[in-house]
Amino acid sequence: MTKLSVIMPVYNVGKYLPMCLDSIVSQTLEDIEIICVNDGSSDESLSVLQQYKEKDSRIIIIDKKNEGSGVARNTALAIAQGEYIYFVDGDDWLDNNSVLEKLYSKAVEDNLDILIFGGLSCYENEGRIYKSKGGYSLKTVDKKYINKVFSADDIKKDIFEFPSTAWTKLYRRKFLIDNNIKFQLIKVGQDQLPFFHSMILGERIEVIDEFPYCYRKNRVGSAMTVKKKKNHSPIYVTKAVEELLIKLRKFDDYGTMALSKYFGKATSWLGKFQDDLKPEYYAEYMELLTHLQGSYNGWWKYFNPTMNDGYWSLKVKQIIAKQKFKLLK
Repeated sequence: MTKLSVIMPVYNVGKYLPMCLDSIVSQTLEDIEIICVNDGSSDESLSVLQQYKEKDSRIIIIDKKNEGSGVARNTALAIAQGEYIYFVDGDDWLDNNSVLEKLYSKAVEDNLDILIFGGLSCYENEGRIYKSKGGYSLKTVDKKYINKVFSADDIKKDIFEFPSTAWTKLYRRKFLIDNNIKFQLIKVGQDQLPFFHSMILGERIEVIDEFPYCYRKNRVGSAMTVKKKKNHSPIYVTKAVEELLIKLRKFDDYGTMALSKYFGKATSWLGKFQDDLKPEYYAEYMELLTHLQGSYNGWWKYFNPTMNDGYWSLKVKQIIAKQKFKLLK
C-alpha cells in the first residue's frame, strides 16, 4: 500500500503550481501518490501538471469540468490508494521537504485517525515571502490536547477550538471511507462539513504544535479574498450539519452548539452580502431561521434580523438574543 496520497484540487493557479508541486515532489517521504484534479482550469494549469507528470510518475492527473474543489477532492479520494490522505491547495506549498515524512511517521506511530497541526499565513510581496502563524496558530486549542491522543468523546465541548481547514489534517483513508466523510459541494467552506463529521467520529486524534503548511493569503482571484459575500454556502453548511447529526443520532450531543456556530456564520454573512444579491440570500436565511425557531431551543428564538441590518447591528442583536436566551432558559 502507498504510504500517503496527496490530493490537490487545481483551478486557475498555473502561476503558483510550480512552487506547490516542487515542495511536494521533493519530499523525503517518497512512497506517495500525488493526485491532481484539474477542475476545468482556463489558464496554463493543466499544461504545468502535464510537464511535471512527465518528470515524476507519482503524479496522477484527473482532468474534468469545473465543479468546485469539493467535487475535485471527492473525485480524487475515490481513487486514492494511500494509507493516509493529505489535502493540499494548488496555490499553497509545504514549508520544507521533510513535512510529509514527519506527519506520516507520527500518524503511524500513534495509530491515528486524524493528525492535526497548524499552518503559516504567507504573503508574497515583490518576490519575497512573509510568514506568520496568523489564524492558524493553534492558540485556541487547549494545551491539554497537544501531543496527546484523544477521541471525539473527549472534546465534545471543545470541538470548535480546533482548526477546521482540510490542510491542517492528515487523515487515515480507511477512516474517511468507512464513515463516508466527504466534502460538501458548495463554493466556499467545503471543508466545514468533513471537519465536523470527522471530529465527532474520530477515535484516535492528536494535535502537534507544528506549522508545516504555507497558506497563500494574498492571491488575486482567491475566493477567500472576496470582501462582499455572493453565495449561500454558510446556510448550506448549517443545513448539512443538522442533517448529519440527525442521521448519526448525535443531535443531543452536539446540536445546539453546532447550530449556534454555523448559523452564526450565516448571520455574519448576511451583514456582508453584496447588495444586489442580498434579497435572495435574506429570503433563504429567514427560511432557515424560521425552521430553527420552530424546531430547536436556542438564542435564535429571540433573534429578529432585518435585511437592512449591517454586520455590526447583527452582532449586537445576536449578543442581546444570546443574553436573553441565557436568562430565560
